[in-house]
Amino acid sequence: MRGPRGPWRRRRPGGDFEGGGGGGMLSKLVGPRYVQLLQNWTPTLVTWGGVAGTGVIWFTDWKLVLQYVPYIGGKFKTED
Repeated sequence: MRGPRGPWRRRRPGGDFEGGGGGGMLSKLVGPRYVQLLQNWTPTLVTWGGVAGTGVIWFTDWKLVLQYVPYIGGKFKTED
């Protein structure tokens, strides 16, 4: 087993790591390594989510989706 990689990896008497993650809810559920990985990947995941959402609108009936957008939705009203 490898030792600590620096002073931020020392364990406190209660079992928590010193320094780093801020002690939020996520860091209590998963380790500090995974919190850091999620922080690093968040911009990429948001970007790809936006691309996927745009792709779904592009390949579906875009008028059906855009009728609920406030300014653009008025352009698609039909007189029945």
